[in-house]
Amino acid sequence: MKKEKSFSNSNTGYVEIEEIVENGASYNWLHKTIAKEQIIFSGNSQENVELNGIGNLTLKQLNNETLLCLQTNTDVEDKRPRPFSTVVLRLEEKDYSSYNRIAMWVYPKSIGFQNFYFHFSLVNKDGGGTFHAPSLTPNTWNWVSWELEDTPRHALTRLSMGPLLMGCPPEGKPEIEVYFKNISMQTVKADYVEGWELQNRIAYSHSGYLSKAKKQAITGEIRAKEFSLINEKQEEVFAKKIENIQSDLGKFYVMDFSEYCKPGMVALKVDQRITPYFMIGKNAYDSSVYKTLQFYYQLRCGCDIKGVHSPCHLNSYTTHPDGRMVPNHGGWHDAGDVSQFEICTAEMAQALLEMAEQTKEKDQNLYLSLVEEARWGMNWLLRTRFGDGYRALSVLYSIWRPNVLREKNALNNYTDARFNNQAENGPFENFLAASSEAVAARVYASVDDVFADWCKRSAIEDFDFAVEGQKQGLYTRRWGPSPSAQVYGAGCAAAAELYQLTKNEVYLQIGAQYAKIVLACQQKNYPNWDKPMRGFFYEDEKHEKLLTYEHRGHEQTPVQGLVRLLETAPFHDDAKYWKKGIKLYGEYILHTADLIAPYGLIPAHIYELEKINMNRFTIPASYGTVEDAKLNFERQIATGIPLGEGVFLRRLPIAIQRRGYHATLLSKTKAITYAARVLKNKNLMQIALNQIEWIMGKNPFACSSMYGEGYHYHPLYVAFSRQFVGALPVGFKTLDDHDAPYWPTINNAVFKEVWGHTSGKYIWVLADLMSYFR
Repeated sequence: MKKEKSFSNSNTGYVEIEEIVENGASYNWLHKTIAKEQIIFSGNSQENVELNGIGNLTLKQLNNETLLCLQTNTDVEDKRPRPFSTVVLRLEEKDYSSYNRIAMWVYPKSIGFQNFYFHFSLVNKDGGGTFHAPSLTPNTWNWVSWELEDTPRHALTRLSMGPLLMGCPPEGKPEIEVYFKNISMQTVKADYVEGWELQNRIAYSHSGYLSKAKKQAITGEIRAKEFSLINEKQEEVFAKKIENIQSDLGKFYVMDFSEYCKPGMVALKVDQRITPYFMIGKNAYDSSVYKTLQFYYQLRCGCDIKGVHSPCHLNSYTTHPDGRMVPNHGGWHDAGDVSQFEICTAEMAQALLEMAEQTKEKDQNLYLSLVEEARWGMNWLLRTRFGDGYRALSVLYSIWRPNVLREKNALNNYTDARFNNQAENGPFENFLAASSEAVAARVYASVDDVFADWCKRSAIEDFDFAVEGQKQGLYTRRWGPSPSAQVYGAGCAAAAELYQLTKNEVYLQIGAQYAKIVLACQQKNYPNWDKPMRGFFYEDEKHEKLLTYEHRGHEQTPVQGLVRLLETAPFHDDAKYWKKGIKLYGEYILHTADLIAPYGLIPAHIYELEKINMNRFTIPASYGTVEDAKLNFERQIATGIPLGEGVFLRRLPIAIQRRGYHATLLSKTKAITYAARVLKNKNLMQIALNQIEWIMGKNPFACSSMYGEGYHYHPLYVAFSRQFVGALPVGFKTLDDHDAPYWPTINNAVFKEVWGHTSGKYIWVLADLMSYFR
């Protein structure tokens, strides 16, 4: 049995986790029955092959085979467009419509590399094609494939393939060779990749179910009238009738075993289908939490991470407008591109700290792991602030480099942002920093009083910078103006954390002032719609733009601010208004909770075309005009659930480029758990848990989306690294104008890109859920 070993941090008490390859989608794809196959390139000639870019093509021996070999050098400057080495196989406009998969074997030969990030593209004459960007392991044969079911292929012109030249790490040698063989077109039973149908798949939470929570699995095809649970001794321990449900998504069969609460491993059996074993108990999500912690650890920048990278990015700096500089290394890489962002780091660290507070008395090992990992992020936040509101904000690396400056004045001569990033002063960013620093001061007070005091002093200063910056109308060039509901919500939360920490009434006064603005952004009355609802937020007090997110999610901030004020100052004169706003948001969630039955997924956002803030969407320069984008959004919006004239509730967000929605979903889910905990509302907590189950397997693809947890998880877009056990991607995306999840077999950014922001939101939500349902 082949296994991939992931590496743990022995100093934190992380468990060593071995990810069994057989549980993942790649294993299933490799072992699909091939109904028909045609070899289109054997690899032992240079016929119909050419090279674009740098390097050399030749025939060369590898393990007693003479094969096509690409020889190139990865030591390139990080210019745009970046230098490339691409092998092009001419396909002569042949018709491959009867095939639905392309597959091949690729061998990258190198010294000192952990991973290679490859680009593959298949192009059709009349437009259309696919782009696939997997990560390949050096010095072994890698099987590469992707399915073509929704790709035009009646006149294929070329297949392009080659490694992205991503620099050379200090431990590596830049010269590499890449061998190709047995490129074939195949016909297989294609994966289900878009929509709400389940067919005969069983959708359930692969991590398991919390004992005190609702427990359901669903399927689309069934013959039996009952299902059962069996234990590890193959004994039936529970049986119950199956429920039929008809919704606007189709017909489904629900298997509800909520009353079965005995801790242990069970499998669900229906007809002749049996799921893998899953856990029932208060510790059902512990495995995913430890794996997420391992993912955090492997995202660390600037230190040696076994199996990932040597100390990296030691020659990257952020420069203040007055010329001062701070080193950027440390903290966590943001995603596959190994960059780093203050906003994500602040929330990721706070998520760990809040879970640490929840677990301190229940699981000392987990508590110690959480506070140690959080400190890595907190140190970066503290070390990259300049003490006047400016801080490292958006750090771009995107390349491996030797940790050597080429001359003594190199930094002054660098204009490339990947070496010399510019510090900025943003109120939202400083509010987030102040909030996480205040929570850190509270958590570390019993662990390290010196570090806790540093966090406290920084929180006080950063909050003041944020308040002053907001008065001045500051915002960062990198992110632009932020919605009032978001900024003032973050301000409320930071004020509440500082009030709890210091008992200084000034923070409460500022928080109460900000809360009035947050509440003014909320829809309090029922609109004149056919299906009216209230409790949602606008960006602004005038209700000109609806609060929506396409990629990075912060929907929790207005609710977080109100909740934290209510928790820290329940006897304040305005507390009744804060609670009313929280109740209204809870009403909005409860009103929409059953609209995507039986999955339990919460719809994304309410949209009205003229109330979309076009400035907050990523629209590529090559796309067209703003009006072109608005027409696209109009089509997407219209596929949602109609609420009134021109008003729709989309199940999934609208977007053009940045599609992938786990982070937007989890930010909304965090808002729900915040509301649930002060309202003591079990229904809201269950709704929040439903979103976690969606991510972990109770979805139309019946797959876990956390790599290494559960089953049928896809390889993720990791770019500069090997696959990370515990990583969550940006998330399921949509196709064209459709309002349905789309999860194809191709690997590409941004939807399959690993993202610390998603994992941070996952931990943040579980901090509340695991505490409540224990």
